[in-house]
Amino acid sequence: MLRGLFDLDNPVMRFLSRVADLLVLNLLFILCSIPIFTTGASITALYYCFFKMKDQEEGYLAKRFFKSFKENFKQATIMWLLLLVLFVVLGFEFLIFRTVPGTSGTVIRAVILVGLIFWFLITVYSFALLSRFYNSTKNTFMNAGLLIFGNGPRSIAIAAVAALMVGLSVSQTNVMIFWNLILFWFLLGISINAMINVELMYPVFKKLMPEETTEEATPDHEFAVDEEADLSSIGYAPAPPKPEAEEPAADTPSESSPSL
Repeated sequence: MLRGLFDLDNPVMRFLSRVADLLVLNLLFILCSIPIFTTGASITALYYCFFKMKDQEEGYLAKRFFKSFKENFKQATIMWLLLLVLFVVLGFEFLIFRTVPGTSGTVIRAVILVGLIFWFLITVYSFALLSRFYNSTKNTFMNAGLLIFGNGPRSIAIAAVAALMVGLSVSQTNVMIFWNLILFWFLLGISINAMINVELMYPVFKKLMPEETTEEATPDHEFAVDEEADLSSIGYAPAPPKPEAEEPAADTPSESSPSL
């Protein structure tokens, strides 16, 4: 009986292993997001790890997290700073019109709230796309928008889950419960929310990924986009390959060479 209890295929052990994975990813995300401007790379790495877990690919979580963090750092940081500016603008506008009375104030606040929801969904889909595909920042944002409207029920579910989790946390008046919820977010909350998002997005992303034709993936499979992947449904296309520079013939001087 004890041997079966400590078997790694035991449901209890699998559950405890998944909880440990959530703890590790949650802490990695928080630590790597402390400088604020690195949050985009942290979100991308977090989604990348959960997509790989959903694909049932084995690997060390920390190694996988930092590999994605490093590979996508530049583009993810640019995307995050753009989104952060937009969030600050929307938040500032909401504070300005928070106390405006009448129907006009209500309408303006509703519009801003819809904008904040759309901002959250763009953030989720954009970094999820970045974790799986190469593309330009502009195309990534555009394709994220296409996915939001093309998968309305899933997008609504993603927004609803986040609103429910955050709403339950900030609406608590009991100090003890409030601090317990803060501890929950610090240990598990962020990774649980990301895991739920991946569960909801995975069927959509699975359709965009190419089918494996070989049993073993190439070493760079984790970060490469297959040219045969059918991404036309959302207008997603990998960046074209860079042309190789032609080397001048050995007996022909290059244009930059001085004339004798």
